[in-house]
Amino acid sequence: MPNLTQQVIRSNLRVQQSDETPMFWEMLLYLYVLYSPDWHYRSTMPTFLFIYAAGFAVAHSLLRMNALFMVQYILVFLLCIPRMYKYYIQSKFASAKRIAKLCVISLFLGSLCWFVDRIFCKKLSSWYINPQAHALWHLFMGLNSYFANTFLMFCRAEQLGWNPRVHHLFGFFPYVKIEKPKIQ
Repeated sequence: MPNLTQQVIRSNLRVQQSDETPMFWEMLLYLYVLYSPDWHYRSTMPTFLFIYAAGFAVAHSLLRMNALFMVQYILVFLLCIPRMYKYYIQSKFASAKRIAKLCVISLFLGSLCWFVDRIFCKKLSSWYINPQAHALWHLFMGLNSYFANTFLMFCRAEQLGWNPRVHHLFGFFPYVKIEKPKIQ
């Protein structure tokens, strides 16, 4: 029977996968949203991405390799950057550009918190008041996900001619209100 330490490590790996797999799937979704308007074969891209996502989840579950997640995540992220930038420069609306800037800022702050947590975790844990860099990483990456989805929603609605407008919930959280043209 495995000892308690081995059981805790296995449990942490499962929990880690439940955090990483949805993050990767979200990046594949961004890839689809960003590149699908120019994709000529309608069923090929979603089918490939679905098989890729399922294959990643199975491989990640069986192999439990954190490096597999990091490499895949970074590669897909790098594929998204040029198109995201294209949408940013093509947008005529300052409000949409502000959302994109919030996306980048939250990504930067989240990455900084992740880096601090990875390098200084043991040292920070011994402080009287722990700054909780890992928790802040989750907060900023959650905000990044929200801002990225909001920006992509705005861009897609703009492409389709749906007259998107940015509104703010509680004076801060931007959301997109879409007015689809009525077909006559």
